[in-house]
Amino acid sequence: MAAGSPQTRDGLTPRQQERIEHAVSLCRSENGLDVSVLVGDLDLPDLSQFRSAAERLHAALGERTAAAVLLVVAPGQRRVELVTGPGVRRRVPDRVCALTILSMTSAFAGGDLAGGVIDGLRQIAESAGRRAALSPAESMARSDVAVRGSAAQH
Repeated sequence: MAAGSPQTRDGLTPRQQERIEHAVSLCRSENGLDVSVLVGDLDLPDLSQFRSAAERLHAALGERTAAAVLLVVAPGQRRVELVTGPGVRRRVPDRVCALTILSMTSAFAGGDLAGGVIDGLRQIAESAGRRAALSPAESMARSDVAVRGSAAQH
């Protein structure tokens, strides 16, 4: 990282956030996946609740849940969760999700938070294969990337 680069509390520079947003956009346009990424620690009393908190965030997507992919990366808590809806699981099976998480955590261990997220999104997209893109209205209605401090809504 260049000296003097502004960095967020979660370790991402504005440029890194833009790169992640671009990767999300590519997943949507080339693969038709409804992908959302959350980078930030979750406000939890116990880290054993991390998976269930990620599932609640995924469920909060409402009618989008069945066809959605949610990637939650909590750098300070050293946790990553990838939640897929039932409509996505044939395109992105659990074994692909597990390998994606392994690849991402290896990049994170090497100090590359943004690169790990982007590579993970690339692996998900490759597994899903090419499909029709989300319509412009669908893309506009969906949040791409959220970077949080230490709190998350449930």
